[in-house]
Amino acid sequence: MKSRLPSVLFSTICFASCTTSNDKILNVEKDIIPAQWHTELKSFELDGNESYWSDAFHIPALTQVLKLSHKNNPELDSMLERVIAQGEDATISGANISPIANTNLSGTRSKRNLIGFNLPNSEMSFTSNSFNAGINISWELDIWGKIKDYKKSAEKKFEASTSEYKAARESLNGQIAKTWFSLLENKFQIELIQKTTETYSKNQIFITDRYRRGLASALEQQLADASLSLSRANLAQRQRNKEFLSRSLQKLAGEYPDGNFDLNSSINLPELSLPPLPPTPSAVVDARHDLNSARLQIEASGFNLGIAKKSLLPSFSLIGGPGSRSDNFEDLIDQKFRVWDISTAVSQPLFQGGRLRAGIRRAEALKRSALSNYKSLALNAFSEVEDTLSAENYLAAEEMNLKESYIALSNAAELSWERYQRGLEGIFNTLETRRRAFEAESRFLSLKKERILNRINLYLAIGMNAIPPES
Repeated sequence: MKSRLPSVLFSTICFASCTTSNDKILNVEKDIIPAQWHTELKSFELDGNESYWSDAFHIPALTQVLKLSHKNNPELDSMLERVIAQGEDATISGANISPIANTNLSGTRSKRNLIGFNLPNSEMSFTSNSFNAGINISWELDIWGKIKDYKKSAEKKFEASTSEYKAARESLNGQIAKTWFSLLENKFQIELIQKTTETYSKNQIFITDRYRRGLASALEQQLADASLSLSRANLAQRQRNKEFLSRSLQKLAGEYPDGNFDLNSSINLPELSLPPLPPTPSAVVDARHDLNSARLQIEASGFNLGIAKKSLLPSFSLIGGPGSRSDNFEDLIDQKFRVWDISTAVSQPLFQGGRLRAGIRRAEALKRSALSNYKSLALNAFSEVEDTLSAENYLAAEEMNLKESYIALSNAAELSWERYQRGLEGIFNTLETRRRAFEAESRFLSLKKERILNRINLYLAIGMNAIPPES
């Protein structure tokens, strides 16, 4: 009965581990993944056919910056080196499955004193030599598969870190593209303010001349001066924002942030077409690198749990190897002095103060944590897709109405200024109409940018790559 105890214990451990990590992942996905997207797009844009979302904007310079950032961004490069180190950890863990062999060569010379013997005509001491050479081999037999689990766990962690790196790379692509279009929008805002400032300057000169001739009041002159000063202040703010965005973009691209980034881009903010959306939310789970990393972490935690449970079982090892032993160094290569030895060792944990049981409970808790983390990331991914799809409907409607508004207000501002020049309208209404026209056009530019940023968020949310992946 006692001889069956190890096999019964091993069977119990294997049975406790038979519910695989993949089964638990499927159970989590079954609970949270809906059959279809909840948000329906109300706009009637044609789907884009691009495989990579940077192509949707048709700006080669942006694509080139994305490619260069993968090589130059120091944070991304640091993460890549950590991924490489993680891969070496897997190699190190896997090496323990094979025997370990080391060669050795040693020699000793000792002296012994013959005190107390008092032999006549004899030496009172003697010296001796001892030389050894051989190969030491040690091998832990992986009977229970614990060492193999170490290797598989390390491999899954390496694959998870690789997916994390890919997710970080796509996040960097998104940050660069968002900063790029923010800088591009700011450029057009500066041009708008410069045009408005020029208009306010002409108005101020005209009103000042009328004031000197007694045809305009001091209030009219003060309002004209205030409008011009405020426009110049807005221009300074946008120019400051331009340098900040330029430095941010340069830093992301791995360049020195001198604030003089050249966009070399198209004249207008790009028109948008919707990407081909994944038919079901489950496709997003397969496409996103962060979710793939979380799944791999669950699998790694499953192997770690198996390791913890198998630590209760005995371990077996073999130690020994061939060699030579002699009092003379030159005899080590002589066949007559060849020796070998081999020994076995069995180790069975008896009492470790509850350390092993605590290790099992710890591994179980970490596996449950990995499952909850995966569920959280998946829900967040679905929320990002639903948010961007919902925002697209409102942004499309807002853009259409803002465009109509700023065109109508621009025409009204020109008409109001003509009426003021003819004395048919007061300066307050004229300047207020001009201000509202400027704000409407500025808001329209900001809205176009926000819609582009929302589109980039959608690309990231569905797991679409920005540029072709590198090896």
